[in-house]
Amino acid sequence: MLIAFLAVGVGIVSAEKPVSTAEQGPVEEFRLAADDPTNAAEFGRSVAMDGDLVAVGAGGADAGPVSNAGAVYLFKRQGQGYIPEAKLVAPDATDGAEFGRAVAIQGNTVIVGARFAQVGDLSKAGAVYVFKKYQGSWHFEDKIVSPEPADEDNFGRALAVQGNLLVVTARKENLNAADVGAAYVFTCRGGEWTNTAKITAGDPTPGAYFGQSVAVRGGLIVVGARNADPDGAGAIYLFRESSEGWEEIAKVAPPDGKADDNFGFTVAMAGDTIAVGARRADLPGAKDAGAAYVFSLHGNSVDLVTKLTAGDARAGDQFGQAIALAGDLIAVGANRADTEEGADTGAIYLFRRAGNRWTEAGKVTASDGVAGDEFGYSLSAFGNRMVTGAHTADATAGAAYVIPLRS
Repeated sequence: MLIAFLAVGVGIVSAEKPVSTAEQGPVEEFRLAADDPTNAAEFGRSVAMDGDLVAVGAGGADAGPVSNAGAVYLFKRQGQGYIPEAKLVAPDATDGAEFGRAVAIQGNTVIVGARFAQVGDLSKAGAVYVFKKYQGSWHFEDKIVSPEPADEDNFGRALAVQGNLLVVTARKENLNAADVGAAYVFTCRGGEWTNTAKITAGDPTPGAYFGQSVAVRGGLIVVGARNADPDGAGAIYLFRESSEGWEEIAKVAPPDGKADDNFGFTVAMAGDTIAVGARRADLPGAKDAGAAYVFSLHGNSVDLVTKLTAGDARAGDQFGQAIALAGDLIAVGANRADTEEGADTGAIYLFRRAGNRWTEAGKVTASDGVAGDEFGYSLSAFGNRMVTGAHTADATAGAAYVIPLRS
């Protein structure tokens, strides 16, 4: 049954302010925040951008009378700024569901992950909610659940959509052992999403968290498993669609990986480029400074192009917490980078491609950033703009920033 969803005013947008950059040049940020902020809402825990629409997840926001259920706030571009479009909440909201922990946009459709949503008698199995806009307002369309639901599976922790294909991960699903993880492929036919495949690692290992991240492009799915072997450094798995379903064509691990690097914590794809975040990779004298790896895809072959690190890397920065590709730019979030404003203010590093070389082209920080904001926690890019979350800004109410990228 179709349930109409009421759009309500949801945000205040600050005046545009300059962003600190290294070589990026003068740009203007646009700050987004909810007009019903609450402590621990964590507005900015997830972000998505497509066309003129920006979605910001707040996994701890209130949903009407249900506290801490989570919400997604939508903003629409108007001129050089953004205005509130709607606040989306689950029609069956429950306390602690973390609705908005993941979010994706495709045209007039917004898809939201709630990794602890209730499914039947299971209080924390996780689910994905689909909303569409028509006749000027947003409507709830569908609730997608795992065909094999179980509590604490984290179904909906990560998701990716392209055309009529949706991939939803359950990074803590138990297979042969605890927290091995899985991903589910759904296909939209006649307006309904149907599960058509289940994807798992060819070498499943306990605690691998297969499904920590996911990206889709063409007939290719990339799934990150942040603790996969060898050595628990993490890995990404590539699956290509064939007449027989989804076939694993490659497993890629960092050549210099060590336990707890979190390689595969984040992943992004564009063209033949795959960028992978390893937020806890150690650098000489800088534990957990973080790194990102860039790979080139040729057929079923995945080749390492380069390893990216911050020019001013410090211990604990978590460079690689978030990652996004925009043309010849890679943006990497380091949410715990220290700045002049204090510890864990956060920063985003930009890398530009020239031929086969990627070089650091800028460092972006929030003009109003303060200690503990964690700017750069989440990232999404579209065209010549990106959006990032600072989910612990404003006493954990959170904030997000839309930032133009110089071409």
